[in-house]
Amino acid sequence: MAKQQPKEKLNTISVLLPTRGRQSVLKDSLESLVSKASHPERLEILFGVDEDDEGVIEYIKNEMTAMLNENKVEARASIFKPLGYENLHIYVNTLAGSATGEWLFFWNDDCLMVSEGWDEVIDQYNGQFKLLGPKDNHEGHPYAILPIVPKDWFILMGHLSQNAQNDAWLSHIAYMLDIFERIDFEFIHDRADITGNNDDDTFQNRKYMEGNPSDPADFGHADMQQARVSSAAKIAWFMDKMGNHNDWWDKVVAGEQDPFEKMKWAEGVKGAGQLASVDDKEELPDDTIISL
Repeated sequence: MAKQQPKEKLNTISVLLPTRGRQSVLKDSLESLVSKASHPERLEILFGVDEDDEGVIEYIKNEMTAMLNENKVEARASIFKPLGYENLHIYVNTLAGSATGEWLFFWNDDCLMVSEGWDEVIDQYNGQFKLLGPKDNHEGHPYAILPIVPKDWFILMGHLSQNAQNDAWLSHIAYMLDIFERIDFEFIHDRADITGNNDDDTFQNRKYMEGNPSDPADFGHADMQQARVSSAAKIAWFMDKMGNHNDWWDKVVAGEQDPFEKMKWAEGVKGAGQLASVDDKEELPDDTIISL
């Protein structure tokens, strides 16, 4: 009798999902994500919930658990003291620290998955150190609005982002290294300034940490820019150790390559709230030095 070959273990995908004040929206979002996965049993949903958000906590316990169990989806919730949108990176960094998956997938409670079999698309990039960016309805936005990165990214850095603009943070680093990959599945960002939906307190109270580069916590502050450059250098080093030398980065360091050549903004891009927050009157001093 021929010996049966063991089934290949599917990579786990850890979904990082901070949420606040959105029970029904969360339900629709999560059901779309789970129902359109070919293998929901390999998903790990990691909720980040504020301790004062009792409605969402109870909703996850009483309503979402049944659906997740039915689909054999692992799920855990981390409870936070309220930190606000301006500290969104703290939520995702904490969730990433408890993730067991090979891939870390940022997900928003106001997003809806469109594509069937999206998890199998991610499988095509197993073993590659890239930032994966699904297609979206932002129409020409160059960032990965919902980035997907290997867990090794977090292990190497000790964090995913140091600023609330997580998509911008990770996308900038990926473009600097030419490891940004737009992938073939799609979601809808059902946000008020894009679709007109979910114009709630969670949307209205968000605070972009961008547009005031004199603030050390601002995305554009020199120290923040330096931190992203340092992260890119560390990733390039890691890739080289793994046998994947990054020639693009060599040219960036040598001053022969614009690191953001491929980061193109379409005119009138939808949902670029961070651009509206930028004050054109304030710029970094001319003598600011960012070291490569």
